[in-house]
Amino acid sequence: MSNSLADEFAARRGKQYPAHAWIAERFPEYVETMLQLDEIIRRRPRRFDEKGHELFHIVALAVMGSNPHNQPHLTAHIKKALKLGAHPEEIAEALMVAVNPAGARVLTYGVTCMLEAMAELEAEGWKPESSE
Repeated sequence: MSNSLADEFAARRGKQYPAHAWIAERFPEYVETMLQLDEIIRRRPRRFDEKGHELFHIVALAVMGSNPHNQPHLTAHIKKALKLGAHPEEIAEALMVAVNPAGARVLTYGVTCMLEAMAELEAEGWKPESSE
């Protein structure tokens, strides 16, 4: 059961994090609760679509700061947003909104991760949509 929980957690997050598999094995009720919360917040119809939710996630992670442990997580969310049709300019604009309350490092860190995400996606054959 815990393997399927870890797999579902990974599918929803877009990446398999070893920590999630470990938690799912030892605390399946916690992961079940997290999946239910994800269902309520992200899966049911809301005012913001999945792309909008990813932009919120990106800004929140960027505001958390230039933490090497967060960089792969932030990059993964940026890749997901790009795949959902977000334009790099949208991501940068969302990050710019956070500059006033959180500082310029949010923009620099976020765009750095965005460029990394774009390079990874392009290596996988992804083509960016035009920004017009």
